[in-house]
Amino acid sequence: MGKTIELWKRNPVECIKELIGNPAFKDDIKYAPEQHFTSPDCNNHIFNEMWTGEWWWDIQKELPHNATITPVILASDKTQLSTFSGDKQAWPVYLSIGNIRKSVRCAPSARATVLVGYLPVTKLECFSDSRRALEGYRLFHTCMHSLLEPLIAAGKQGVRMVCTNGQVRRIYLIVAAYITDHPEQCLMACCKENHCPKCTVKPDQCGELLNSLLRDPQETCETIARESHGQKPEKFEAQGMRLIDPFWQELPHCNIFACIAPDLLHQLHKGVFKDHTVKWATECFAGGAAEIDRHFKAMTHHPNLRHFKKSISTISQWTGTEYKNMEKVFLGVLTGGACSPAVLRAVRAVLDFIYYAHFETHTTDSIIQLEATLDAFHENKHVFADEGVRDDFNIPKVHSEVHYGTSIRSLGTADGFNMEGSERLHIDYAKQGYRASNKKAYVKQMTVWLTCQETIHQFRSYLAWAEPMSTSVDVPDDEDDEDLDDDNEEEIEETSNTYSVAKEPGLGQVSIKTLTETFGCTNFLCNLEDFLCKSTHNKKLPKVAEHMYEQTRFAVYKRMKVDLPAARQVSCINGRQDTVRAMPAIPATIHRKVVPSHFDTVLAYEFLPDVVGSDKVDPLEGQSIFCIPETYGRFASKHPLAYVEWFTPLQTICPDTGMFKISPSTRRHRHRTAIIPITQIARSCHLIPHWGHVMDRTWASADILDKCSSFYVNPYLHHDDFLLLQYLQSQSKS
Repeated sequence: MGKTIELWKRNPVECIKELIGNPAFKDDIKYAPEQHFTSPDCNNHIFNEMWTGEWWWDIQKELPHNATITPVILASDKTQLSTFSGDKQAWPVYLSIGNIRKSVRCAPSARATVLVGYLPVTKLECFSDSRRALEGYRLFHTCMHSLLEPLIAAGKQGVRMVCTNGQVRRIYLIVAAYITDHPEQCLMACCKENHCPKCTVKPDQCGELLNSLLRDPQETCETIARESHGQKPEKFEAQGMRLIDPFWQELPHCNIFACIAPDLLHQLHKGVFKDHTVKWATECFAGGAAEIDRHFKAMTHHPNLRHFKKSISTISQWTGTEYKNMEKVFLGVLTGGACSPAVLRAVRAVLDFIYYAHFETHTTDSIIQLEATLDAFHENKHVFADEGVRDDFNIPKVHSEVHYGTSIRSLGTADGFNMEGSERLHIDYAKQGYRASNKKAYVKQMTVWLTCQETIHQFRSYLAWAEPMSTSVDVPDDEDDEDLDDDNEEEIEETSNTYSVAKEPGLGQVSIKTLTETFGCTNFLCNLEDFLCKSTHNKKLPKVAEHMYEQTRFAVYKRMKVDLPAARQVSCINGRQDTVRAMPAIPATIHRKVVPSHFDTVLAYEFLPDVVGSDKVDPLEGQSIFCIPETYGRFASKHPLAYVEWFTPLQTICPDTGMFKISPSTRRHRHRTAIIPITQIARSCHLIPHWGHVMDRTWASADILDKCSSFYVNPYLHHDDFLLLQYLQSQSKS
């Protein structure tokens, strides 16, 4: 029996020529390695882009003087094309280069990652069952060797290319990173799936914190060659090798085992967290999955948090977004005493590792913290064995965490090699082309369709570069133009540094009575009088405010947005904003269901941010955001105000969870309330109730903030929160 298969490929050298000469990347490309440090003493190294890693420096020393390196980044992953029936699949191979900034490289719209081929997807029925798997592995390596063959000469001799700045350089193309999931990592490493594709650790020692040697490419090729000649070397079985002719053995300066990049999606989110940690912690939890579901249903709301109102046990198809939303609250779900402290410490270590691994900029110190969280997990993992949940921890995905620190130091941060990017590219380079075909000989039709789409995109890009379109704004007359500028200046001044609100309040006229009854502003009138006296530095109220009563009305905003400070560990994007809501419930109508109320909790400065020593933030709950007329006080009219209920300061830290524990602040046995300018609000925060050994069955997410007496401040809501409440806290202690 025989079978004819097709490999669709493009010349990777020509694709790289187009990428490195594309003028659209002129401001986002580097041609030489760099070293960045946090201080002049050069002790704390900064790692973010690929050119800040150690790999580029090491390879640069092996090449001729003034040689320019282009690190080639490959990615491959099978994807399902047919949706409800059929088994149509495609196996795209993508290519990008490490010279391009990762924020551009990982953006599908930038087209800095290109499709270089479709590997054949076949069941190989022409082989017997015993040989079929091995022949499939050999087919993969044969196709990849054919696909990447042009890189052999380009890596040894270099290729002259025109770069984005117009200079002609001799560029050496060297495979530096390969992005794929664990089965394909083992496939290209020529090893069995119960082994680590990067190092020589034994399968029965994967659960231990061992520093094993990386696999050596030359030694691996020699061992496979000896096995093929019948010499039976011990390392062949000990390292779980397969009898395959590796596609990478001729690629110059390529250590394929060091090229294997961290896979945040499959290794951490899906593997370590969802498939293992959640399962183990649930079995150790008093009340089991049913009690955990109750905690998820009663969890407090936040605009950036998915509320699992139907619990988590009913979800059959999980996505990466759902994994991440579950991670944000899972440690808080376990608090309250229903599981042992060691379980909390182990789960906390897993979550901390995931959040550290997501840093967009690492330093030597943060990598040390990353590796410390791994140590903490291995110190506490014994609790799962003690509870009878797990006998051993010899899981390759759990072991893969050992290599994260080394990979970050070598290739840059892990967010530049996330499999989520490849999953997203499947839509543009596989699924849309398949849908445009007639589903017969679809790979050929997909390539034709993609060629047309690329041609159109290239022509549009050329037109945009050659003749940039100019936009004009019609201005009625000079007087209106001056008025418009004045209004813009006032608007910018009002919302410039810390916040932004709608141009017009969402609720135009709201009485004090409504604020008290509907919004929960119980001491609104007293707090407003205190604020006006303090803001005007006068013991007496302004005359217009001396006769306020229940029907006095104010304009109320439904939400505001707080400008978050720049943080290199979290994002390289400026202008990020955080939403804070203060919305009462909207009753149901014939055509609409009831809309529940949303009063978000925030962290606010104790005093105005421009006051010396006001960097301390405390948690509070915002009940309303309103503005008052200028006649009530000049200072009061400058910014909208917020009616808030204070919580106790951030002082007590739970040693097992690392979270701040707070409770409502009281004065004379009543909630301590105040009215503050919204400029004192630093960011939103998320409070997790202290559940106790058994959750009160009357608690629900709509009113749990009022019924519960103590809370934890969630450090996992945003990566900004983790940076502020975990990483910076640990740095200040050290």
